[in-house]
Amino acid sequence: MHSHKIVKSLIFTAAVFGSLAAVQTPTAAAKWTTGMPKVLQGRFTSRYAKTGNFYPTLSVKANRLTIATQKKSKTTIENLAYRRSTPVSYVIKGTYKNGGRTYLRMMFGSYQAKPEFPIRAVI
Repeated sequence: MHSHKIVKSLIFTAAVFGSLAAVQTPTAAAKWTTGMPKVLQGRFTSRYAKTGNFYPTLSVKANRLTIATQKKSKTTIENLAYRRSTPVSYVIKGTYKNGGRTYLRMMFGSYQAKPEFPIRAVI
C-alpha cells in the first residue's frame, strides 16, 4: 500500500513537470518598429540578370527602399516599418508613392544578395 502511494505521487509529479515543460514561454508580441534595421541597409544587386542583361538592384536606406527592375524603372517604398520574422529575416511594410501598402520579406547574412558596394561606404 505504501509503494502504491509512492507510485501515485511519482506519476503526479511527472505529470506536473511534464505539463510545465509543455507550456511554451510566451514571446513578445510582434511589434512594428519604424525605419529599417542597419543589417538590411545598403545597395544590393541580384545574382540573376533580367532582360537586356540588366541586374535588378535594391537600394535600402533608413527610411526608403528603392527597387530598380529595369534601367529606367524604379519603384520607391516609403514609411517603412519592420519586425523580425525568423532568425534570418525581417518582414518590412511600407507605402508606395500612390498610397498602396506592401509587405516584403527581407533576409540577411548569407541569404542576402551580393552587395554592389561595401555597406559601410553606402551609409
